[in-house]
Amino acid sequence: MKKNVIIVLLVILVAAVAGLLGWYFTKEEPLGNTNTVAATNTTTTTNVEILKPPANTVWIMNGSFTPSVLTVEVGEKVTWVNKDEFLRRVASDPHPDSTTLPELVSNDLEKGESFSFSFTEEGEWLYHDYLNPIKHGKIIVE
Repeated sequence: MKKNVIIVLLVILVAAVAGLLGWYFTKEEPLGNTNTVAATNTTTTTNVEILKPPANTVWIMNGSFTPSVLTVEVGEKVTWVNKDEFLRRVASDPHPDSTTLPELVSNDLEKGESFSFSFTEEGEWLYHDYLNPIKHGKIIVE
């Protein structure tokens, strides 16, 4: 009898842990966490969401790069901003060696932290999230 109770409890525990892990790794950051600006008049305040990053900026959010392709001129700096709850690390392709542009490697970025890199050569530069290498982006330098 005790053996059956233990087995049932273990099955429930495994199911609960699997459910929590599934939820944790599939949750998305709500759009309400984007930058906002306040527009005011004499009687009300309205928050206006900015859904597009500033020029030469890539947001890392919901596990993706926004925009996924960015075009800049030679010498311009690109800034990646982590808006995710998880650590992110920007690195040039291919994973794991990052040999295409070895200088393009950030430290681990916590939410709100950023990394900037100046592109000095023309070309198309692929990069990825080193900690989640299925996520890619591209910088086109003209």
